[in-house]
Amino acid sequence: MRHNLIDFLRELIQKRRNILLLALLVCILGLGAVLGIRFQGIPRELNKLIITGHEKLKTEEIVRMLEIQPGTSFDTLDLDLLEKKLSRHPRVASVRITKKSEDQLLIELTERKSSYIVNSEGHLYEIDSDLHVLSKDDVREKDLCILSGNFPIKNGTIQDASFRDLYTSVEQAFRMYPALKPRISEVLLQEDGEIFFFADEPVPLRIQVGTLLHKDQIRKLYAVLAYFEKDKIRSELVDIRGEDAVYH
Repeated sequence: MRHNLIDFLRELIQKRRNILLLALLVCILGLGAVLGIRFQGIPRELNKLIITGHEKLKTEEIVRMLEIQPGTSFDTLDLDLLEKKLSRHPRVASVRITKKSEDQLLIELTERKSSYIVNSEGHLYEIDSDLHVLSKDDVREKDLCILSGNFPIKNGTIQDASFRDLYTSVEQAFRMYPALKPRISEVLLQEDGEIFFFADEPVPLRIQVGTLLHKDQIRKLYAVLAYFEKDKIRSELVDIRGEDAVYH
């Protein structure tokens, strides 16, 4: 009888203990669910921008273009809209924005490369190989050749036929003789159609080539520069329009 009573008490205690453990587990799960719902309801804020690919554009410029304010909700960011904002800048060739983690944005930029500086009507423009204007009076690429003249600029491009001819001719000259490119600092197209090349180093020269820059003129230009550099001849002007080069 005594043993039966002891066993009964043990079973009762064990059952109560199991009930208490089960109740405690239910409470923990319920509390976790409530906290989870509360945390999910709290909007996450953007904490970090990771920007890659920008060389000429500054980080603060990119942030300003995005128009993202401190405390911006990370969950409601419109990535397509942000990409469009950056794509409007003339230096940006392409952009891709992704959510890298729970509070970080990854911005991958590809910038257009400046090919020349255009000096026209008192302003300096950077242009790329497609003649798109990348900047106005904000030159950030160093050691570029300057193409000078009066060239109309419309809708962010140079559409003037005379400029296209000059650009093509200068490109041809640099392809024929790559050594010309670091030596020529400026090419001027005058109103009367005359073309002048300016060299700064190692010998300062102003060279008049005529109204057409064909292959023979390019060869003469290269030969004159090589000759003047070799003999260290100083001159204000070299005229190569005729068969012989004339210098003053």
